[in-house]
Amino acid sequence: LYFFTLACATHITMGDQAVKICELADGVMSGDDSHWYCNRQFLIPVGSMTLIFPLIWVRNISTFSYVSVFSVFAVFYIVAAIIIDYFKLDNYVPDEILMPDIGVLPIMQYLPVFTLGFQCHMTSVPLYYELHNRSVSKYTVVILVTSFLVFTCYALAGIFGLMTWGVDVQPDVLLDYSSKDGLMTIARGAISVSVIGSYPIFAFLGRGAVDDTIVQIAEKFNRRLERNTELRRVIILFVWHFLALTIAVLTSSFGTVLQLVGSIAALFMLFFPGYMAWIESRNGNWGYRVTGVVFMVMGVFTFIWTIVYT
Repeated sequence: LYFFTLACATHITMGDQAVKICELADGVMSGDDSHWYCNRQFLIPVGSMTLIFPLIWVRNISTFSYVSVFSVFAVFYIVAAIIIDYFKLDNYVPDEILMPDIGVLPIMQYLPVFTLGFQCHMTSVPLYYELHNRSVSKYTVVILVTSFLVFTCYALAGIFGLMTWGVDVQPDVLLDYSSKDGLMTIARGAISVSVIGSYPIFAFLGRGAVDDTIVQIAEKFNRRLERNTELRRVIILFVWHFLALTIAVLTSSFGTVLQLVGSIAALFMLFFPGYMAWIESRNGNWGYRVTGVVFMVMGVFTFIWTIVYT
């Protein structure tokens, strides 16, 4: 479910950025940015079928390892572009700066976004084994440095985006900038390449999870199925892709999908570590038990609250 919602978000992000890029090209050619081919309901299916769909059939996802390196530089570039544009747009002063409400429930509404941004559970174990002369202390340093860099990038982009656009800022801040902004056009291209290259990884991992679930359900009914058969692989990928594409076309707001993905990320970040702490508390450690219960309750409450609120 987590990877599927990410697949939907990938389509939406690609479509929203493609609209701006199309408007730029259309404006240069004809000065009219209202043509039908610049509509996101057209661009998302076209981009999905021509750029994303052929990539989901790749069997070895290590082919897309370069995307991770490219994505890091893309994030740094986007943050720099947002800061530069803030100082360039000195003739525009937002009427009001949107300040968040302070309280338990408002914080719970923002929490899914934070958990999505810092959710790294599924890559933590592979990352540990990639370390040279790995140790817990070295891994701790890597996590702290990485978290600091991620937090800094998020904070700078959020602060300068808010200072630039005030209450008019959108969930996808790149959509606030003009399609004729050269810096942001490069940023849109970079983020589009990044999400398109990440989609096959989501599809690969999601397809494997669905296939394992089917096999396990069959075993409950005393039926033994072979894992990862070609027919089941094709069916799962077809249903996966076209269902994600349909949801993306019908969803008008990136913020809605962001909240949904974030709510699932909250389960990963809060509930499952809490569950692990609760298991460790079986040896009589009450600190682990209390911590585990608190984290599990927060994870479940955040998930339910976000679904209801969204």
